[in-house]
Amino acid sequence: MKDYLSMPLRESENLFLLAPEFSMAEELFQLVDAQKAHLRTFLDFVETVDGPENQTDFLKMKLTGTANGTDRLFIIAEGQKIIGTIDLHKINKLTKKAEIGYWLSNEYTKRNIVTDAVKKICEFSFDTLALNKLVIYADKENVGSNLVAQKAGFSLVGCHKEDIFMYGEFRDMNEYELLRSEFQA
Repeated sequence: MKDYLSMPLRESENLFLLAPEFSMAEELFQLVDAQKAHLRTFLDFVETVDGPENQTDFLKMKLTGTANGTDRLFIIAEGQKIIGTIDLHKINKLTKKAEIGYWLSNEYTKRNIVTDAVKKICEFSFDTLALNKLVIYADKENVGSNLVAQKAGFSLVGCHKEDIFMYGEFRDMNEYELLRSEFQA
């Protein structure tokens, strides 16, 4: 079993996936707050983040999900500096599938960090959690997120028209999936 506390993403660049800790709430809040303009375009959760206590609540929710087997959150870090998050959510042990979500600080985009993080999460999901299918939903307009899914080996299975309602408008969401057998091939 892989060590869940720290998984190297790119050791040569000091990039890691770290297990979340409550002590990270303040730094996580500071990062989300500083990145609101960047993250807001496709993620509406940033509008509710108004203090470290929101991030403490988020961490509680995710750690409870980990205990219940429905969620796994990883902190994307450069050394000990938080630069984003990636998570598995809606983990279903009966159907052996889950969804992946992620965000990254703007200054670290376009370096394939999230693509590498997704691949590492796939490895963890298939090898450690024994899942069979992973799904990524990406806003049709989110070029970066769609590219991450494609570069990580996911296949586009369709577009869900007007699938979410955000900032007063309906948004189309692309659905990508990857099977364990495809990842291992």
